[in-house]
Amino acid sequence: MAQQIIEQLQTRDYAISNGQATGSRKWIIFDDATPITVPQTVIDAFGTGTLPLRGDAFPSSLVLFAKNYKIERVAGTDIWGVTWDYASGQQQDKDPLEIGYVEVTIDHSAQFDDSFRRGASFPSNGTPINDNDIGGERIDIVGSPLSLSRYKIEFTVTETVDYGTFVNILTPNILNATNTRNNAPFQGTPTGKLVYKGASARRIGIDTWSVSHSMQADSRYHLIQVPMKSANGEVTVDTYAKPYVQAVRVMYVQPFELFNNFSGISPNWG
Repeated sequence: MAQQIIEQLQTRDYAISNGQATGSRKWIIFDDATPITVPQTVIDAFGTGTLPLRGDAFPSSLVLFAKNYKIERVAGTDIWGVTWDYASGQQQDKDPLEIGYVEVTIDHSAQFDDSFRRGASFPSNGTPINDNDIGGERIDIVGSPLSLSRYKIEFTVTETVDYGTFVNILTPNILNATNTRNNAPFQGTPTGKLVYKGASARRIGIDTWSVSHSMQADSRYHLIQVPMKSANGEVTVDTYAKPYVQAVRVMYVQPFELFNNFSGISPNWG
């Protein structure tokens, strides 16, 4: 006889309390040909027949989704009981302690940086190809820069992995990616605007690690405006349209010259 999955329909439960909907369903599962001896066999059956996967909807409901489950063996038998709890709101595929869990958080901010020019165009992908003047409107006063706002976005991608993945895959990839820029659009960020800053890791269970990757996007491709200076270190200035002298030439400097494939850092995201 093949594996049997039977829902105990009389045990279906649905309730609303304080504006929150909850529900539950129960099954029994057994196999006369090959008795089930471990819970993993039951877990492997999720998605078969009427047994749901995490995130599946409660029958005839648009607001309840499978969230948590409980598996227990019926004493003295090879029969196993499964209980799925449902809650309102679409559930994630995995919980934070499960291998393969991925979470992305984003923080938008702005900061003021020293600038000698306003409205200067950016080189392709934020990579200067020469020391030519960057153009734009001169805004410095006697060689002293003004502050202009630039936006930055902090990305944190947190994932749960096993120890082997952390040591053999993530660690070398993290070392190679640190202080590099994205070589292709990533998480909606154009090529060259995102810098991989590094990662932190902590053990959260047996053979289970939580790794948080930190990245920063910059509206100006992380470029720095640098004025031409004389041999004695003073900004080279001259008279233009303003009643005071201004920087003669301003160049871009890119502190993060190398590129990397951010989609290849981890097998769990990209």
